[in-house]
Amino acid sequence: MRLPKSFAIVATLACSTIGGPLLAQQKTKLAPAPAAKAGTAAISGVVVDSLNGTYLRGAEVIIQGAKRSLTTDSVGKFRIDSLQPGTYQVGVFHPLLDTLGISLASRPFHVGADSSSFVFLAVPSATAIIRSACPVRGFRPQGTSAVIGHVTDPESLQPVEGADVSIAWVQLEVSKAVGVRRTPRVIRDSTDAQGLFKLCGLPNSMQATLQARKAGAVTAEIPIVLGDQESELFARTLLLSSADSGTKIGKAVVSGRVVLEGAPSNAGSRVEVLGTDIVTLTNEKGEFTMQNLPSGSQVLLARHLGFGPETVPVDLSSHDPKQVTIKLPKFVATIDPVVVTARRAANLDKVGFNSRQKSGMGFYIGPDQLKNMHPNDLTDILQRVPGLRVVYGPNGNDVTSSRGTTSLSGGGGCVQYYVDDMPWTSAMPGDVNNFVNANEVVGIEVYAGPGAPPQYTRGMQDCTTVVIWTKFKIRDLP
Repeated sequence: MRLPKSFAIVATLACSTIGGPLLAQQKTKLAPAPAAKAGTAAISGVVVDSLNGTYLRGAEVIIQGAKRSLTTDSVGKFRIDSLQPGTYQVGVFHPLLDTLGISLASRPFHVGADSSSFVFLAVPSATAIIRSACPVRGFRPQGTSAVIGHVTDPESLQPVEGADVSIAWVQLEVSKAVGVRRTPRVIRDSTDAQGLFKLCGLPNSMQATLQARKAGAVTAEIPIVLGDQESELFARTLLLSSADSGTKIGKAVVSGRVVLEGAPSNAGSRVEVLGTDIVTLTNEKGEFTMQNLPSGSQVLLARHLGFGPETVPVDLSSHDPKQVTIKLPKFVATIDPVVVTARRAANLDKVGFNSRQKSGMGFYIGPDQLKNMHPNDLTDILQRVPGLRVVYGPNGNDVTSSRGTTSLSGGGGCVQYYVDDMPWTSAMPGDVNNFVNANEVVGIEVYAGPGAPPQYTRGMQDCTTVVIWTKFKIRDLP
């Protein structure tokens, strides 16, 4: 691999012969090592990740002039010996640098016979990267933080030019005049010819979602968190497939394990790819494998009755099977105080629940009704909905409708679900009751046949649609 001729940011460099003082940043004491052969030279060094305050391990180090490469160890160190005297240059390659669009290299330096030189390279700090990448713009910045990255095609591995990348968050403002006000914010940027995007002027201490789209292709909304330093920098590569997002089948594979906090067994957890109909259940060890998945940046959602749900971003490609571990915390049911119930009602308003209820279309169960039900199962709530009935069977309590299409087996009318604004596809009849904890439910909407709003309409137009909102989506506000 040839070193680039120009660099976006050139890192700090120090070269010294054996016995010279090490830089203050080098915390690991390096023992002097003689050259392997008389008349030859050695180069050693360390690579520091100033952005995250650690060593850059697993980085590829290229010694230009020696046609040799090596990898940094767990503390960012590398060493190469048996070099002929001459002029060399050290370059470093790592996915973090690729994401930031930064090249890291030393200046050319000379090594003599029977000598050993030390090189110190450092990824620039967040402040330095932001200052270089984010020039002052016309709009009023919300802060001095930034999200920088690339958009890449997961199959061709080529940069995606002209993709729209957006970051969305809710800004909390507190004042005597307006009290507490939550304002939705969105900042966008378009990728350049190298697929680079820069979202600048962001506040710190926030939770947001990152998404890329181009034409009919779109990634999942990837959750990100910015810390509480004055200037935070978040680096992320997004995989955006050239295929339309309506395509739900691909060649990507993801496998892993769901771990249940404090449970004797990890079996029976449900794992799904958000935004698709792909779902699977874990085995006795909590293991799962999902094949034929669409490529791109996706989000996995894991659920288990009695445990809090968790999401995990995953970048899928046919070139690289993914392995993940998802830990689900034990769900502890609590009695909600009135103030929390009021906040949930306000959050339901943000997702359109209250406005749809006022339209008079459909049947609704809100926080006020739910707090008096004390349900053990989801079906304890749904059986109170006119037109729905619960069928008790060996696979669980299945919910059917007295309206709409009747199944070929002679059962009741079909029911299709949306859980937290995402389509829910059953792995087996009745399993929605096994994976949605009744104590997590905040609101329910039910629409008979073609009366469902357009966003909750799928191919089965005549089915009854049940839209379930849980605490996972309708989060309590501080």
